Amino acid sequence: MEHRFPRGAALLRIAMVLAGGFSLCAALSASSEPAKEPYRLANQFSVIQTIQVDGGKAFVQHLYRDGDKLRVDVQEGPETQIIILRKDQKKVYTILPAQKLVLESAYRDAGASTNLGLPGEAGAVWEWQGKETIHGHSCAKYLVRGDSKSLSVWLDEAGNYPLRVAPAAGKTVIDWDQYQVGPQPSNLFEPPADFRKMSMSFPERPR
Repeated sequence: MEHRFPRGAALLRIAMVLAGGFSLCAALSASSEPAKEPYRLANQFSVIQTIQVDGGKAFVQHLYRDGDKLRVDVQEGPETQIIILRKDQKKVYTILPAQKLVLESAYRDAGASTNLGLPGEAGAVWEWQGKETIHGHSCAKYLVRGDSKSLSVWLDEAGNYPLRVAPAAGKTVIDWDQYQVGPQPSNLFEPPADFRKMSMSFPERPR
């Protein structure tokens, strides 16, 4: 039987990269001078993440982090799809519960900072842009400049976490809600043992 890589899973992979824009870094700076990573996320947390691309349909996801382990759950129509990134195992698991299927592929380090920051942009510079209100929260807005990309980031001043990220190129907007700090259950980051497993290989990208 032929298994096509699901469209939702492809969207999840994009979301995992975009989510890295949130995971950059502690106290907010009220200076207009360039800064580096003005906050640091907890090493263990969960959050509701909403991604809207070019004003289209919004994708709501549940994101879990426990150290180097990351999980994203998303509902697409009647089907739930899950991606688990296990940097410690160098594996990525795409789980399709309706089919009781796990697609396993190799994890390739994108060169992100130790705080899961912008891929390949650990030296990005943060420029304070002023204050704005997002969903009733007072936020400090930053422009994050890297060598190859830039992001706008809104940091919640009360909770000291990112509330919104928007890449400068394009119209994608990522919002966070219900950010909860604390240990995550270890079984969240394990593929179900009774699911069928398939290995997926992808060609190396040109360097």
